[in-house]
Amino acid sequence: MAAAAPLVVIAAGSDSDMPHLETLKKELAKFSINSEIRICSAHKQPARLQGVITEYNNAAHPVMMVGCAGGTDALSGTASYLAKFPVVSCPPDGMNNTCLTNPPGSSNAFIVKPANVAKFAAQVFAKRSKEINASLEASIAEKITKLEKADAQLTGKAVDSTAPGVSEFAELPADAAPLVVIAAGSDSDMPHLENLKKEIAKFKIEAEIRICSAHKQPARLQNVISEYNKTQRPVMMVGCAGGTDALSGTASYLAKFPVVSCPPDGMNNTCLTNPPGSSNAFIVKPANIGKFAAQFFAQYSKEVNTSLEGNIAEKITKLEQADEQLAKKQRISYQGA
Repeated sequence: MAAAAPLVVIAAGSDSDMPHLETLKKELAKFSINSEIRICSAHKQPARLQGVITEYNNAAHPVMMVGCAGGTDALSGTASYLAKFPVVSCPPDGMNNTCLTNPPGSSNAFIVKPANVAKFAAQVFAKRSKEINASLEASIAEKITKLEKADAQLTGKAVDSTAPGVSEFAELPADAAPLVVIAAGSDSDMPHLENLKKEIAKFKIEAEIRICSAHKQPARLQNVISEYNKTQRPVMMVGCAGGTDALSGTASYLAKFPVVSCPPDGMNNTCLTNPPGSSNAFIVKPANIGKFAAQFFAQYSKEVNTSLEGNIAEKITKLEQADEQLAKKQRISYQGA
C-alpha cells in the first residue's frame, strides 16, 4: 500500500492575504507538494483553531503547517504549541519579529520568503516521497549548473560540474533513529551547543555536535552536508553561527533535510535574509529547537511522539491546576466575607 502523500497546510487568520497564500501554494507545487489553505483566526476563533490543529494531529499523512498571520502572529504561536507536526511562520508582512518572540513551547520557526518555505517543506518531506525528493534534487542542482556554465563562458574553460547527481530513492528503515546535527562554525560557543543538545534530549532524540566553518572550511562543510544527505536516518540540522551566518545559508542550499538556525548571539537577522534556495528557518530559543525537532520526528518515532505529547500536556495541566487553586481560594474568600 502506497504511503499517504505529504501535505502542507497554509493557515491564515484572514482571507485578506490571499495573494500571499496563493504564492505559497504555487511555490510548494514546484516541489510536487500538495497544499491546502485554511482560514482560522487565533484571536477571533481560538476554539476553532484548536479544533483544526487536532484534525491535522490525527491525520494519517505527514503534515507541515505554514502560519501566515500579520501583526502579532498569535496563529503560529498557538498552533506550534499544540501541534504534533512542524509549524513555520511566513507572515504576509515580511520581516515580522513577533514570529520569533514566543515563549518556550510555542516552537514555530520563521522563514521570510515563500520560495524558501517551499524548499524547506521539500527538505522536511524528502525522505517521505520519491517525487518530492526528485524535485528537491533538481532544485539544488539547477542553480549550481547555471553558475558553472556562466563561469565557463567567462573563462573559456570546460565545465567540471560539482552539482549533485540524482540519487536512488530508498524508503527509510522502520527502525531508523532520528538524528539532530548541531553544526557550529567554532567550538567557542560550546555552552550554547551543549544547551541545545540537552533540550533535544528531553524529547528522546539523539544529537551530535559538528564543528565546520563556512568561511574557513567551505569544501569540508560541503562534504559534511553530503555525508548526512546519504544517511539512512531522518536528519535535521541546527546551524549555530554568530555574526554573518554563512553556515546555515550554505548548508540549507545543499541539504536534503531541514536546517534551522539557532545562533549563539540570539536575534540574528542574517539568518533571515538569505536568497531563494538557502532555505534555513530560524528559531531563537534552544527549548523551542528541541520541540520543533520533536514535531518533525514525531511520525518517525513512537518514543519521540510520546515525549512530545507529554510536553504539550504538561504546561496545560499546570495552568488548569493553577486556575483551579486560585478559583478555590477565591470561593473560600467570598464565603468568609
